[in-house]
Amino acid sequence: MPGPVVNGVRKDGLPALDQATSAKEVLPFLPLLNEGTIKLILLSSGGVLMARLRNTTDPDGERAYQLIRPLSVIQTSSDQLWQLQPYLEGLTSQKNVVVYKAAVASILDPDPRLLQVYARNTSQECPPSETPVERLKRAFQEFTECIEDEA
Repeated sequence: MPGPVVNGVRKDGLPALDQATSAKEVLPFLPLLNEGTIKLILLSSGGVLMARLRNTTDPDGERAYQLIRPLSVIQTSSDQLWQLQPYLEGLTSQKNVVVYKAAVASILDPDPRLLQVYARNTSQECPPSETPVERLKRAFQEFTECIEDEA
C-alpha cells in the first residue's frame, strides 16, 4: 500500500510548490517612505547582507532587527567587485528575517551604486544620492550643532 502524498516533493532541485513561483517572482514595490532604511549589515558570523532594516524586539523584549528583503553581498572576481544574491533562497519562502542583536556585528551605510542595484533588484525606491555639496552642508550643520551644544 503506498504512503501518503506529501507536498514539497523535489523535482529538479526545487520544492514542487515553488517551481511555478521561483521564476522571477514579482515583489510589491516599497516606497522610500516605507518603514526602515536600507543598510549594509555585517553579521557576527562573517556574512554580509543588504536589507531594509527595521528595529523590532525578540520574544523576550530584547532588541532585534527585521531584515526586509535581505540579499547576500558576495565578493566576486576583480572585474565585478560585489554581487547581490538572494539570502536563504531554497531554504525558506520567507522574504523577511528577524535577527537578534547579538547576530549583528555592525550596521553601515552602503555604497550608492550598490544601493541602487539592491533597490532595483528588490523593487524598492532608492533614496537619492547626496551630492558633494549636500554632504558638505550636512557636515557643516552637524559641526555647528556640536559647537552650539558645547557652549
